[in-house]
Amino acid sequence: MDALNSVALIRWGGLAAILAGALRVAVSFWPSSDPNVALELLYLYIDLLILFGILGVYGFIGEQSGVAGFLGFLLAVAGTAIVTGPDGELRGVDMYAAGSAVLAMGLVFLAVGSWRSARLPHWVPVLWVLTAASGFLGAAVEGLEGLFVVSGVAFGVSFIGAGVRVWSEADRSAPQTPSP
Repeated sequence: MDALNSVALIRWGGLAAILAGALRVAVSFWPSSDPNVALELLYLYIDLLILFGILGVYGFIGEQSGVAGFLGFLLAVAGTAIVTGPDGELRGVDMYAAGSAVLAMGLVFLAVGSWRSARLPHWVPVLWVLTAASGFLGAAVEGLEGLFVVSGVAFGVSFIGAGVRVWSEADRSAPQTPSP
């Protein structure tokens, strides 16, 4: 793939991250006590945008993020794929909870790689870690379910920030071809 196509794909991944983040912040305040088709479709769109956003972010930070970044990328993609799949249980395992946990672990590793690469604002990986920590605490400790709102907002804001940087500086991630 030539550099122009790589830049375009990374840039569009940045836009997907911005949209995913904005929608994730908005849906954090949506009353979820009454799931319906519209809400499920919105989550599907958000999950797909998250997936494309992760691809763009990793395309942007790439090799500079090291092994931790690559592992985070793989876990984040796998977690998003699990969450996007059908809800319910598989052999007693809540697939949404499992996918969310894998995605959260991926975000932590991606945060380490992102910090190492110094390509994203440092507050982005900090919010990724906050997303994971507040999500885990909200799931594990009775009475702290409100942390899911914190987790959703932190995730959304971090994806908007990452997406803006990726969108605006995608051309700096393209491999440089030597001039003749």
